Amino acid sequence: MIAWSNFAIKRHKKGTGNSFFNISYTEVIQRVLDSWDKKYPGQGETGLDRKVVVPINPKGFFVSLAPLVDGMPLRAEVVRRQPHEDPYVETYIETKDAERLGILPFPAIFCNIVCYSAEALLENDGERTTEQEWEIVAVLASHKEKESMLPLTMARNFLEKSGGTKSIYTAEEFAVSIYENSNNGIKIKD
Repeated sequence: MIAWSNFAIKRHKKGTGNSFFNISYTEVIQRVLDSWDKKYPGQGETGLDRKVVVPINPKGFFVSLAPLVDGMPLRAEVVRRQPHEDPYVETYIETKDAERLGILPFPAIFCNIVCYSAEALLENDGERTTEQEWEIVAVLASHKEKESMLPLTMARNFLEKSGGTKSIYTAEEFAVSIYENSNNGIKIKD
């Protein structure tokens, strides 16, 4: 019924700047299955048939965000999430600089797992990793119960760009995302 997408496997490892975990992939899937009845529509969705968010036990999950500090040494580079997607600028603090400042990834208080249906995965030249009905596409380990989607991800979806899945967002959802993600912290990345 549920499997990991290659996209999520590549992104959710320590040092990537994204949420990561120290439990097995199988255990994550089991937690998702155990909490499946608590799922709710993903941002921009109205039903439970395409994109869902499943809150799970956060034990073993970590947040890779450094709080913003005046003068912190930031880096920026042009990256692509996947080879066929448009490039963008990613800003982060290198792990060694974060460690020097005493900033380390910290245990999550909340964890939401984002799952896409097979149909949603195939939109805009997307791909499926497995033949399962649902695939895990993101791990949202956080210090907040509900985190807004990244503005660039919302724009990619809304505009149906490569790698995006059609979703409709309100102006307020875009504004909240921009505001929250501009002061929520900066990625810690190797």
